[in-house]
Amino acid sequence: MATVYNFSATQGSQLSVRLNVKDASGDPINLSGYAVRGVVKYRYSSTSSLVDLDPTIVSGTTGSLYASGYVDVYLSGSQTAALPIGEFVYDIEKYPNGALNSEGAVDKILAGDFLVYPQVTT
Repeated sequence: MATVYNFSATQGSQLSVRLNVKDASGDPINLSGYAVRGVVKYRYSSTSSLVDLDPTIVSGTTGSLYASGYVDVYLSGSQTAALPIGEFVYDIEKYPNGALNSEGAVDKILAGDFLVYPQVTT
């Protein structure tokens, strides 16, 4: 089951988050041999996405951080400025490097709400 984490973003401000993804026992998920992907949508049934979260596994120089479960998400100010104000949904999945979307290869590791607030000072 995916960990629930809710994002809050303000239009025009960058969003930079380091997530520590853990399993049901509270241990970091070993992401060795995996890649990650994730998008924000209006709702789960939407066919198109609002923005690609472009999540990145934090691997360090020796790969030792793959076992830490760290995943970085970064959106620039111009990306958040283009988002509508509202409450949306997102998820982030891990999948084996080099694998196509074969049965059982994809595992949802994070999901939740993605809130976008208006910028007050311009």
